[in-house]
Amino acid sequence: MFDKTLADKWAPVDMYIGGAEHATMHLLYARFIHKFLRDIGLANCDEPFKTLVHQGTITNAGAKMSKSKGNVVNPDSFIEKYGSDVFRMYLRFMGPYEMGGDWSDKGITGTDRFILRSYEMIQKYAGLAKTITAPELFSIDSLTDDEKSLYRKINQTVARFQVALDNLRFNTAIASLMEASNEMAKTLAGSRPELQLYVLEHYIAMLAPLAPHFGEECWEALGKETTLFQKPVWFTPDPAALIEDTVNYAIQVNGKMRGTIEVPKHAELADVKALALQQETVKRQLAGKDNFKDIFVKNKILNLLVK
Repeated sequence: MFDKTLADKWAPVDMYIGGAEHATMHLLYARFIHKFLRDIGLANCDEPFKTLVHQGTITNAGAKMSKSKGNVVNPDSFIEKYGSDVFRMYLRFMGPYEMGGDWSDKGITGTDRFILRSYEMIQKYAGLAKTITAPELFSIDSLTDDEKSLYRKINQTVARFQVALDNLRFNTAIASLMEASNEMAKTLAGSRPELQLYVLEHYIAMLAPLAPHFGEECWEALGKETTLFQKPVWFTPDPAALIEDTVNYAIQVNGKMRGTIEVPKHAELADVKALALQQETVKRQLAGKDNFKDIFVKNKILNLLVK
């Protein structure tokens, strides 16, 4: 009734996810039984789990939900109105996974609008995958400025999204998709079809783990013949697209922040200083003064010291 070969294969479990309130009923019992099996030679490791994560508590108007308080949210009505994907995504967007969040009947509408906007955008490119037989491998230097911005944004989103998922930061992952959709709304239509397909493939592949039904429908609408989940799709970001062409300089006068300016990366002091001196907040601080010293930290700070 006990197969040690299978036990050695499956233990220790990579991650245990549970609630702090259940630590005694679940975690303690599991560890006790595992250590007993270890002591009699049937388990090959000291602990049953490599990592422990406690999910946060969802409250309602700041109070813990309970039947006695009459503040329990029944998901059925929200799922019927918005769908399970929107409901699931809203729960993930409420706050950090380990902290939980406070339920809002109105808050879910923002997630619903995001899904609807994404659907409308993707429908504009229905069947696009069937029209492009050989997807292009892009070099960021060959793109127009708008295409470069779009290409960089989707690759940066993939990188952020992967880190967020690995650390169970679902709210951050969703926020990165919302940022990407804003960039897509501005520049996707004016881009070449090959880039449109590239961006939409990446975008839908990221949507799918968070909204599986919606992601599968969008994947099919794009013209894909295999499903996302029977043949999983993921992408590795282009390292060249993760490097920004510009940086934001903090402009200080006598060590006090007076603004920021966007400057081409690796710009020299003279170029950064010329742009800084055009800022109205800086002009006011330097009015009537022409004797000042520069403290310059490349790609970060320009501090103007005046007497």
